Amino acid sequence: MSKRKNTLILTFIMGVLITAFALPLLSALGVPSFDVGLVALFGEGSIWALVLSLLLILSIALGVGKVIKSYT
Repeated sequence: MSKRKNTLILTFIMGVLITAFALPLLSALGVPSFDVGLVALFGEGSIWALVLSLLLILSIALGVGKVIKSYT
């Protein structure tokens, strides 16, 4: 396999492993989930919670894309 493909696969596996260990740890430490935070900030059923969620997802996706491009 090419070096780029190996890097992408390794990045994906590391992301899955970090998520699998970090989310239960944060839950055990008592950190509220994202939806609880959104309801506390914007209230139930607010469109601004959806807008904020989409902006966060877009910024994470762009950041990951830049990191992958810088390594390949």
